[in-house]
Amino acid sequence: MIKERKSNIEFLRIIAMLLIISFHYVYKSNFTFESLNFNSFIVKSFYYFGELGTNIFVLITGYFMVKGKFSMKKLIKLMLEVNFYFVVSSVIAEILYGNISGILSFKSILWFFPIIFGKYWFVTGYVLIYIFSPFFNKLINSFSKEDFKKLLLVFLLLWSFIPTFFGVFNNGTEHYLFYSRFIWLIILYFIGAYIRLYSINFFKKKHRALLVAVVSFIVMELAIVVIFLFKDIFAKIGTTEVAYFWPPNSLPMLFLSVAVFYMFLNINIKKNRVINLFASTTLGIYMIHDGPLQYFLWHKWFRINHYLKTSIPICYILAGTIIIFVTCALIDIVRQFVEKYTIDKLLNSKLYTKAQEKCNKLYLKLCNLL
Repeated sequence: MIKERKSNIEFLRIIAMLLIISFHYVYKSNFTFESLNFNSFIVKSFYYFGELGTNIFVLITGYFMVKGKFSMKKLIKLMLEVNFYFVVSSVIAEILYGNISGILSFKSILWFFPIIFGKYWFVTGYVLIYIFSPFFNKLINSFSKEDFKKLLLVFLLLWSFIPTFFGVFNNGTEHYLFYSRFIWLIILYFIGAYIRLYSINFFKKKHRALLVAVVSFIVMELAIVVIFLFKDIFAKIGTTEVAYFWPPNSLPMLFLSVAVFYMFLNINIKKNRVINLFASTTLGIYMIHDGPLQYFLWHKWFRINHYLKTSIPICYILAGTIIIFVTCALIDIVRQFVEKYTIDKLLNSKLYTKAQEKCNKLYLKLCNLL
């Protein structure tokens, strides 16, 4: 079991969150790709970064959790963090919107159940993955290496390979064989676990990960140009999205995600407190910038529709991404400091510790029954 976080992977968390913010910067603007020029090509390319960042986060989760242990305390803290950010952001949004009465409305009860109501789709999926992780690990550890590999191949055949090639008839890769984002998160968890337990022989030579990443991204970029140039033909087939490979389960996106993950596994970064601190804020950053305040963030404060029409949109995207990351990170650092002297003390008290231990043992015992 790893006792301290490795800074190379923690640095990757930071990169992944920056990718996600930059994607939201473009995606939330309702940007329309009407003509092919340098600026529109660059802006559309940012579509790829959001799902790349999401894939990386779950690969990291599977990589560490397959050797980790389920903790009821961690689950409670995670759920409290989600509720804190959603409730506070909702109240601020109501005040900014001028609907003060909405704070006391019956509908406001939904604020206290953001995970159940899927207010943050990724956070809901992440919490479910964490709850199921002991079951997943028990299943994974029951497989031989070959059986595990066969299972992954079947997963990828059904929910990546087939959708990638048949998706051209339905303008996307997420419409086949009862595919869902949660299924894909599970697959990524299993891939991350496989990498931790057995590694992938192909990537044992460091340069191969970089090569796969570069080739995958070039294919994804070429798709934008090809689909636009032959848009009439692709439209007749069923595809109008030029960034066709942007969904998380497309083959190029899968290859790119695994390759980037391996690139950072191969980087040797000693434990760095600054990197680890900022990496610990990434979930909080996600909930602040993509929660109830997102309308004000993207359409009032940063006015992305205006900036994307300038001659240098990439500068605004990068600057806005960094400002949002740093600001939200500092907010979460303050939250962590307050949590240390409030929630942590409460959860570490004798009464709660005993209750947590009993719940932990009960749940793990339930997992072992299967």
